[in-house]
Amino acid sequence: MFAVSIQEDAAHWKAFLTGNQSSYGQLYARYAPQLYNYGCKLYPDRVLVEDCIQNLFLYLLTHRTRLSAVENVKAYLVKALRRDLLRAASEARKQQGPLPEDSCFDIVVSPETRLISDQATLARREKVAAEINKLPPRMKEVLFLRFYENLSFEEIAAIMNIHQRSVYKMMYKAFDKLRHRLVDFPLWLAMGWLLWK
Repeated sequence: MFAVSIQEDAAHWKAFLTGNQSSYGQLYARYAPQLYNYGCKLYPDRVLVEDCIQNLFLYLLTHRTRLSAVENVKAYLVKALRRDLLRAASEARKQQGPLPEDSCFDIVVSPETRLISDQATLARREKVAAEINKLPPRMKEVLFLRFYENLSFEEIAAIMNIHQRSVYKMMYKAFDKLRHRLVDFPLWLAMGWLLWK
C-alpha cells in the first residue's frame, strides 16, 4: 500500500513538472493536511504553519521548471516544510523571544477519541501520551515521523538534517526511557494505542 502511494506520488510529481495542474492539485490535497499536522507539532503557531505550507506550494508552482524528479514526494515535502518553518520560526522568535522547551510535539488525544473510548483505555492513552511528551522535542519528532508519517530512518535523517545513526540512537533512547517509565504495560502496546486513531 505504502509503495503504491510512493509510485502514485512520483507519477503525480512527474506530471506536475510537465505542467499538469491536476497532479499539482492532487499532491496539495493529499499532503497539505499532513504537512499542517506535522508543522503544528513542530511549531505551535498555526498561522505561521499555514503560511509556510502555502509558501511551499506556491514556490513549487512558480519554480516548477527548475525542479527535478524526487523519489519520495512525501519526504521531500516534509523536509522542505521543516526547513522553511524552522527558518520562519527563528525569525519569529527573534521578534517574540524563545519558546518554552516543552511547547513542541505534544501529542494530544483528540476529543473524538475521548467520546468513543472507555475511561480505562483513555486513561492508559493519556498516560502514554504524557510520558511521550516528557521526551525531548527531537526524540518526539523522530517518533512522530517514524510512526505517524511512516517514514524510513533514512528519510527522517534527511528531513532532520542529521546522520541516520543519530536517528537510530534517538529512537533507541526514546524507547528505553518509555520502557522504564511505562513499566506496567508493554511498550508495543503503548505505541499501538498512540497509533490507533
